[in-house]
Amino acid sequence: MIQLSICLPTRNRQKYCIETIRALAQSEVTNFEVIVGDNSDDASVLSGFFSDDFQDPRFRLIGPEDRVLPMVDNWERLVGETKGRWLCVIGDDDYIDPKLVLLLKYYERIYPDADAVSWDRMNFNWPDNRQLPSLSVVPVTHKTYIIKRQESKERLFLWSEGKSRPSSGYGIYHGALRRSLLRRIKRKFGNRYFEHPNVDFDSTCKTIHEARLLVHCCRPFSVLGACIASNSAATKSREILVERVKTFAAESQGTIDIDTPVFPFPINDPGASICSSIASTTSWFCRTYGIDQTGFPENFARSAMDECHTTVLEDDFNCKVAYFQRGFDLWDGGKWRDCFKPKPFQMKSSVNEACGVIGRNLYIREDTTPAQTPAEFYHFAEKAIMPIKYVTADTKVFAT
Repeated sequence: MIQLSICLPTRNRQKYCIETIRALAQSEVTNFEVIVGDNSDDASVLSGFFSDDFQDPRFRLIGPEDRVLPMVDNWERLVGETKGRWLCVIGDDDYIDPKLVLLLKYYERIYPDADAVSWDRMNFNWPDNRQLPSLSVVPVTHKTYIIKRQESKERLFLWSEGKSRPSSGYGIYHGALRRSLLRRIKRKFGNRYFEHPNVDFDSTCKTIHEARLLVHCCRPFSVLGACIASNSAATKSREILVERVKTFAAESQGTIDIDTPVFPFPINDPGASICSSIASTTSWFCRTYGIDQTGFPENFARSAMDECHTTVLEDDFNCKVAYFQRGFDLWDGGKWRDCFKPKPFQMKSSVNEACGVIGRNLYIREDTTPAQTPAEFYHFAEKAIMPIKYVTADTKVFAT
């Protein structure tokens, strides 16, 4: 039986995808599968790799269709090809440990109703995405938490924390959903697994709304990689981000409109950010499915201020403030504009040259590690965290 299906959508980043495939194939785990969804302009790169250089029955390649698919449709078709009890999606420049199957079996045994599992993630920049000194992040704890659904809903749908993004991290992206949950989601939400172009937070909204039991493991099982061609890399340059958003919007035509006057914070504005993109998605979901958002406008104003205050460069700060001011002037006829009162810009000192443990995380200078890929970094960092066999045995401390 296949315990875990890993979906790997990719578009025009074949060299990173091949590195990720090779890394996953090194695992000795047998009860997982990887479905690669190629949405690239040149189908020959991955098809040639699979036919000439790579033979592993755990992997299947789904090639491009006769047109470029919106990201949401590429994800949709991949889930339909899977056979596993649990499903997960990662990016083509990321990594996930197939030994996650051990954790899922463990949780199935002690939490029979669990149908959504999340974990802490490591962060890693590929060598081509280190224009400035940067730090990799390794969570170093390993406790398990049962998450209260109501609190998660308030964080996600009402933005109750007032932070630049909600902390509800459940969903199929770098999380595992039981197939039974995905079937319920498809039945309830438009006969699709995914609807909104911001597909990872589309999944988060539906998971938080529908899951029976949410379980979180603090031990990391995957790495959020960021190569130079990634969207996260684009956030470091306003000009590149604008171009990437234009491409994303063009390729998302025919799906749900990502910009709407009902929530007038367009993602194709130079001042837009991940904060407004997530809020636009959660706002769409709540409007579409009749979820009460009382308190959301005031909380989003606090979140927008937090987004501005964490900006490092003054020009970016001014651009974001102007962007949010325009949005609040238009939103409900300016009803919420007085809630957005950002403080003046303050210069921030950089800590990206420091390293060490702060709270639950170990920060490592990326130029000091031998890792060249997320998989190499994961195996390097494993030496500092609890081994999986002890996590699934509910061990409290390292053996001595």
